[in-house]
Amino acid sequence: MTDQTHSGVPEKISPDGAVVPHSRGESSQGESELIALEEAPLEEESPQRPRRWWIAGAVFGTLAIVTLATMGPATWRIIAQKDATLTMPAAVGNLTRDDSTEAKETATDLVTALRAEIELDKSEGAIYTDPAVGPGKSVMLFGGTTLLWSPEKELDTVLKLMEDAGDGIKDLKEVDAGPLGGIMKCGGTGTDNSPMAVCGWADHGSIALALFPGRTATDAAVLMQQFRTATQSR
Repeated sequence: MTDQTHSGVPEKISPDGAVVPHSRGESSQGESELIALEEAPLEEESPQRPRRWWIAGAVFGTLAIVTLATMGPATWRIIAQKDATLTMPAAVGNLTRDDSTEAKETATDLVTALRAEIELDKSEGAIYTDPAVGPGKSVMLFGGTTLLWSPEKELDTVLKLMEDAGDGIKDLKEVDAGPLGGIMKCGGTGTDNSPMAVCGWADHGSIALALFPGRTATDAAVLMQQFRTATQSR
């Protein structure tokens, strides 16, 4: 007797008498069985998650606005002022540059003293005189360019040069710095018989001092603006 092992898969007899197993997808009656695959439902995103993201975005947005409001103006001011140049033209108003050896040596000494107090990338200095009145009312201008993070602090430091060299600067006060911005201060020094005004300006890209023999601080402040406009550019 032949032992037949049934695999559990339904069989059918072909016309020639061969035993043919049914395919797994067919029923014993030859009809295809439809196998329904039901997909598992996707997990719905928790409504709390987008709410958390919205809150986090609002917080970061507020912080960004506050940061720009507090740091923005200062940052743009530094960017606008940092690339300054300083030149000494042949004339400023009715004052002409004195190119004599003595005048150049004096200007060099003043620049050297300034560089001893503050590190500069470039420096310039010159003596200007009014031919109509002579050297008694000359203007000694010296300064340089560099990136300054605290212009007023640096200006106060270099103004101490005048205090250390004489009796100090009297009535030093802030004056209008003009369209170039930054800070400008003027005061007086010297004696009653030989008065001299002192002015200085500083911004994030330049710093300069000027000595005005025979002039008051008020007159010097007006002249200092003229000199700054003529010598500084960005």
